[in-house]
Amino acid sequence: MNEGIVFEPHFIDLMKSSTRILVVTGAGISTSAGIIDFRSPGGLYEVAVHRYELPYPEAIFDINYFKRNPEPFFKLSAELLLADIEPSLCHRFLAALETNGQILHIITQNIDMLHEKAGSRNVVEGHGSYRSGRCISCEEIYQFDDFSADLLRGEVPHCSICGGVIKPDVVFFGELLPDSFMKIYHNRPRADLLLVLGTSLTVHPIAGFALDYAPRIPSVLVTRDPTSYDRDFDYVFYCALDDFARELWEVLDV
Repeated sequence: MNEGIVFEPHFIDLMKSSTRILVVTGAGISTSAGIIDFRSPGGLYEVAVHRYELPYPEAIFDINYFKRNPEPFFKLSAELLLADIEPSLCHRFLAALETNGQILHIITQNIDMLHEKAGSRNVVEGHGSYRSGRCISCEEIYQFDDFSADLLRGEVPHCSICGGVIKPDVVFFGELLPDSFMKIYHNRPRADLLLVLGTSLTVHPIAGFALDYAPRIPSVLVTRDPTSYDRDFDYVFYCALDDFARELWEVLDV
């Protein structure tokens, strides 16, 4: 286990030689881009519960609450999507590793689509995203451009067929995870390195998916604060993700 950014020779060799890196990312990779995380003090849940008069913080992503009152979710979405947010240095570092032929999959818990904006293509959005949506009444499918105008105004988009609410394909509490993630979850593709970035590993099943790999292949955890699972990883770095990415990018020269 490493404290601080100290790259042992074996770690550098491992990073250089790995060609099937399985990456799992959480909110920590996007905070330097300007997106606040959900659960920390002053985070999204705390802000939302007061700003939108929610009965409890998680109501913003509760499917049953959404069906009764979708307005808070769309007001919050407008704030998130209207922000002038660019990928973090760590997002761009992962895209460079993918260009170098080293990334198997990037499994992300985030819904901000910043991995794709940085240039990554092998991305699996475990909690969905805004790029598509469907009517919660008739299940008509829509693409982002179909409902983006309403979304960016903070207004509730409605189905052109039945008038129902169009819900973006962001996974809410009480909903199934996307098929794209569940396929990987069940198939367990062969990887030669696990790289976990910016997550406390408390949100399942993505956390459990990562922890299942950790004892079986070389594994790396990069986090600002200790987690309950640090001992399961071969290498642990307590630092800002952009600092980790900056120094490693320079060493690897990819």
